[in-house]
Amino acid sequence: MSSKVMTTLSAAVLIACVSATSAQAKENPSFTAVTNNCDSVTWSETALATYPTIASACQGVEERNGKRYVKFSGTVKSNKEQGQRLVVNFKDGGEVTLTPPADTNLYVGGKKTPIADLARGDQLNFYIAEDRLAAQFPETETASTRYVIVPIVVHDQQQLASLPHTAGPLPLLALLGTFSLSLGGLVSLYRRRR
Repeated sequence: MSSKVMTTLSAAVLIACVSATSAQAKENPSFTAVTNNCDSVTWSETALATYPTIASACQGVEERNGKRYVKFSGTVKSNKEQGQRLVVNFKDGGEVTLTPPADTNLYVGGKKTPIADLARGDQLNFYIAEDRLAAQFPETETASTRYVIVPIVVHDQQQLASLPHTAGPLPLLALLGTFSLSLGGLVSLYRRRR
């Protein structure tokens, strides 16, 4: 093959990879809501697979800067590894484990508190944004637009075992389809030039 054809083939493969990556990076929303109450919230399949009783744990819906947030309340059940595994009992929704970074500070009981200092029974209020399935703690007691983002881990190991291992085959199929079309076009171009 000529170097021109090889360059074109490399460019086509690169474009296909970028297309597949951007398709895979486009996340589904964690929920959709038509009004600011819990009854109007429709949770995504991912949210329900991760935390099946999430709908019953909803304490309200708030809108800030054009984005909706579902409010949750819970109490600390246990604080393991100096706050890096925080088991929280959701009000009306069972238990989840939060995995904050070690240097995280949360606003609890009217003051900024290091995550390692949280104790059993401490009350936590946090939010899940419509575009991100993670616990989001306001940095201050007032309605702030800045949040501390903390990943949610499924507490029940049986639930964890039943979760899908990948996001699904669609981005891979898109990549393969794009690659096949590009390769077919390049082979056709190569044949015409011979």
